[in-house]
Amino acid sequence: MASNWVPDETSVSQLSLLLKSSMSHIQQDRENAMDALKTFQSQPEFLNYLCYILIEGATVPAIASQFQPHELSALRGTAGLLLKNTMLQNSHGMLKHDIQYVKTNIIHGLYANNGDRLISNSTGIVITTLFATHYRQDRSDVTGVAMLSQLIELTAGNNLGAIKALSKIIEDNGQFFQLEWQSNNGVVKPIEFLIDNFLKFMVDPTITNPEIRAESIKCINFAIGFQLQYIVVKIDEYLVNIFKLAEHESNDLIRAQICVAFTTILEFRPDKLTDNLTGIVQFMLHLIASVKEEAVALEACEFLYGFATSPNIPKHILQPFVKDIIPVLLTKMVFDEDSILVYEAHNEDDAFLEDKDEDIKPMAPRIVKKKTNNDSSKTANAVDDDDDEDDDDEDDDDEGDTDSLWTLRKCAAATVDVMTNILPRDVIEIAFPYLREHLTSEQWFIREATILALGAMSEGIMRFFNDQLPSLIPFLVEQLKDQWAPVRKITCWTLSRFATWILQDHTEFLIPVLEPIINTLLDKRKDVQEASISSVAVFIENCDSELIETLLYSELLTSFDKCFQYYKKKNLIILYDAVGRFAEKVDFDDIAMQIVLPHLTNKWATLQDNDKELWPLLECLSCVVSSLGEKFLPMAPEVYTRAYRILVHCVEMETKSHDDPTIVVPEKDFTITSIDLIDGLVQGLGPLCQPLLFPNNDNTLLRIMLECLNDPIHEVRQSTFALLGDIVTFCNTQLLTGTLSQFLKFIGTEIMHNDDFDGIASVINAVWSLGLISERIDLNAYMLDMSRILLDLFTTTMQFVDVNILENIAITIGRMSITHPEVFSTGDFAQEQVWNKWIDCMSTVESYEEKSSGYMGFIKIINISQINMSDATLHKVITGLSINVEAEVFSQDILTFLMRYSNQIQTISSSLNTDEIAFLQKFSS
Repeated sequence: MASNWVPDETSVSQLSLLLKSSMSHIQQDRENAMDALKTFQSQPEFLNYLCYILIEGATVPAIASQFQPHELSALRGTAGLLLKNTMLQNSHGMLKHDIQYVKTNIIHGLYANNGDRLISNSTGIVITTLFATHYRQDRSDVTGVAMLSQLIELTAGNNLGAIKALSKIIEDNGQFFQLEWQSNNGVVKPIEFLIDNFLKFMVDPTITNPEIRAESIKCINFAIGFQLQYIVVKIDEYLVNIFKLAEHESNDLIRAQICVAFTTILEFRPDKLTDNLTGIVQFMLHLIASVKEEAVALEACEFLYGFATSPNIPKHILQPFVKDIIPVLLTKMVFDEDSILVYEAHNEDDAFLEDKDEDIKPMAPRIVKKKTNNDSSKTANAVDDDDDEDDDDEDDDDEGDTDSLWTLRKCAAATVDVMTNILPRDVIEIAFPYLREHLTSEQWFIREATILALGAMSEGIMRFFNDQLPSLIPFLVEQLKDQWAPVRKITCWTLSRFATWILQDHTEFLIPVLEPIINTLLDKRKDVQEASISSVAVFIENCDSELIETLLYSELLTSFDKCFQYYKKKNLIILYDAVGRFAEKVDFDDIAMQIVLPHLTNKWATLQDNDKELWPLLECLSCVVSSLGEKFLPMAPEVYTRAYRILVHCVEMETKSHDDPTIVVPEKDFTITSIDLIDGLVQGLGPLCQPLLFPNNDNTLLRIMLECLNDPIHEVRQSTFALLGDIVTFCNTQLLTGTLSQFLKFIGTEIMHNDDFDGIASVINAVWSLGLISERIDLNAYMLDMSRILLDLFTTTMQFVDVNILENIAITIGRMSITHPEVFSTGDFAQEQVWNKWIDCMSTVESYEEKSSGYMGFIKIINISQINMSDATLHKVITGLSINVEAEVFSQDILTFLMRYSNQIQTISSSLNTDEIAFLQKFSS
């Protein structure tokens, strides 16, 4: 339906002047203009006027006469941006604005605009927003399919803006195009004619702009990623086109998308590449080795990384390619010429220079809180219980470079890393001759890349070539003295990669390796300091507490003391992380308190409540406070008062912003780190924290925590559940009298509705806190509901559930059953296969207290259940009870269990091991 809307020239002129003022460099003019625009925004025709200025601004005398050409372009772009933002803000209430004119005319913004990319891009953004807001909610609107057809037609005429708009539309809405849409010719599935046209544009000789070909390939790659059914039908045709382009195409944009195409197909339909793997791998190696544009080479390397890591590619398929792939990747681990020139021009000392705020990214590296004996199931911050592996993965990604940019060098190193893990002998046999030749190269950048390669291959070297390490490790230590900072820097990282080998079976190397790294903490180059403190943190993380206490404690404290005095802002943040890890490994004594605490509190006193440097400092303090325990009591009130103040401010601003979107909400890290610091106080002070957190039994903090559990950010809820569990552990449970039902409601919601992979840790903490609550508070009135929520997730076969969540549910079922075993003795849990699943989950629990609590409740369930278990299940229960369980605490329940199954125990006695027999003998007298 065409739009008959006609703009009022006076309104056009007024709105144009307001838009111009909104771009003014004078703040007051901008604010006045924005206030006036709010009046315009309430009018039904507001979006039409913005669209009119965007697409017709250059031809309308009322506008063009008031502006210079460059001002006119900026004005039209501003109109487009405001149009997009207003559509997004009103995506669920678009009807209050008339958008018929926008729908029927916005496409004109892609027509000839004298090459003005700003207008074309702004128009594309508006079109994309239309699909993201209006069309995918109303697929019966025939103008949606009509607009897609117009975009296709414009693309066929070499209109770059049209295909870029299509590319973004497919990326944002691809799944919706396989559904039925209404068109002027009846019902259609847009994905079909879109894919057909993209396939055509890839090889159509009348398409003269190579960027259009590249964008067409990108659109199909999005469709493959969405696993849309129609592309499955067309994938053979797509591959024919891709192979044709790969043979002769030299345009970098197209070649990059060809690489993405092969990588995407490798992930979703690897069977389609099997017959052509040799040619594809050679194509990628050719690009990596010869193309000057790094973006192309990086995409080619991404394919090799995907090839090596694909679960669908067995070792024997990868193995023949090792001899070709490894040499190319090793050469690409050398810095490029520009980087070498930069490093050679800036090798002088810089440790005395202050850091610029804009150079400090990221601002708050998250300290990983590890398991302790009494909170092994709880997770803190953005990690789960598998955080050892997670940390290693993060180190691998950086491959010794502290900047966050993903480069060809890093991708090459990561690919070598995974290939060494899969085929260590093959990789190292190819790589070692090359590495031996270049380890002592006179060119520093060759030495540096060789050391990087050794770090990347560390896993394979430790597993299959550890006989090489006694000579290699001392050689690496010597490189810490190299005159070139990049060599010293990468050596710190590579040595940290061998930390597990040193700490597990070769502790004779610990001091000879760690002392030189510690000495490097005070290097004259800041990037070397950063690498060395990160390396020390890795050693601390992997070291046994006893080893740190006996060998490293004093030296680390002394070194950290010097670092606090020497480091500038950026490296102080890394230092906070290392000190936090150190505090988690050992209990700080008075000496540590005198050395570390003044540095932290002095810094704490100088920072404003809204300073982002507080994030890592708060995280570090939470670990230190927890480690110091009651020693921190004199300082606790001041620290708690400030942490509480920051938390309350964050929550208040969040609440107010719901009614006033102009309010700037503090970044979530302020909320998370203040909660974590309060939790550190609870862990450190134990029962002594109650008068501090709840003076005169005032439970305002609990009310604030309930507000935090409404937060959509997983990490906020995760930290709040952790704090809840610790409060329940150490404080009088009567404090929860007025809020218990609300907390349980939030716990239930978290368990039932948070299926986001990034939210796993929050679910774990919710389940963990429920278990602690059930041990300390009689949940009789809530048991049926909470048990049903747990069992629905524990027994489901309809979704994947993370093993760490299952482990925590198993523990919590046991804890709840200590007081109410009857709830689990019938129903879904009363099945032998579910019992077996419970036992399997408990087999990985390391905490003595948690495993004991879990089995205490489980045995109570068995004792009142009508189910008789098989010999195999009985054996598994005995095995579980015999390992890391304080059986004496519930010996009467165990005796009842053993008496019930005494005949079966006789039957299986010959298959029991010595530990299991010893366990039974304790109860035989």
